[in-house]
Amino acid sequence: MNNPDPAHLQTIKPALLPSETIQKVVFMGAPSTGKSTICKAAAKHFNTVHVDEFGRTYWEQNQTDRRLTPEQLLFIAQEHIAIEDRTILNANKYLFVDTNALTTWHFALDYHESALAELCELADKSQQRYQHVFLCDDDIPFEDTWERSGDVKHTEFQVFITNELNKRGIHYTMLTGSVEQRLSQIVDTLK
Repeated sequence: MNNPDPAHLQTIKPALLPSETIQKVVFMGAPSTGKSTICKAAAKHFNTVHVDEFGRTYWEQNQTDRRLTPEQLLFIAQEHIAIEDRTILNANKYLFVDTNALTTWHFALDYHESALAELCELADKSQQRYQHVFLCDDDIPFEDTWERSGDVKHTEFQVFITNELNKRGIHYTMLTGSVEQRLSQIVDTLK
């Protein structure tokens, strides 16, 4: 049996990992700005998978007096990222993600006026984690369900998120209008 030429072996490139070939697309915005709806619609349109907002489900099942502890908020961010990392293995060109650690960090500030250092670090890393950031505008009617904090908080959250993206220099595309209009904007952006 012949041994392969070592010089030839150096030219063989390792296979790309899914995280290197799949573009991660995140939807941000205040509660009731259509993130979940457009995330699912985009995944369906592009024939790929999406990641639901883990924090919403966790909050509904674990909140006490409409609050979570700093440790619970850190867990949400960590688990959301772990779900993304598992789901990307089934993605087709894009992985669409409903919210991220930056949003969870914002909830920590809102609840406790501070966040654990580990959560701050995850929020900072979210700047490099996604290839595309879409900010859902608050131009759709606000749906004040039991888990939301009212229209005033909705407006405050939207302003905070927009300002934070700008302050951090995170490039984003604003999505406006109906689901169909927003989907058209996503398709144009991702071309």
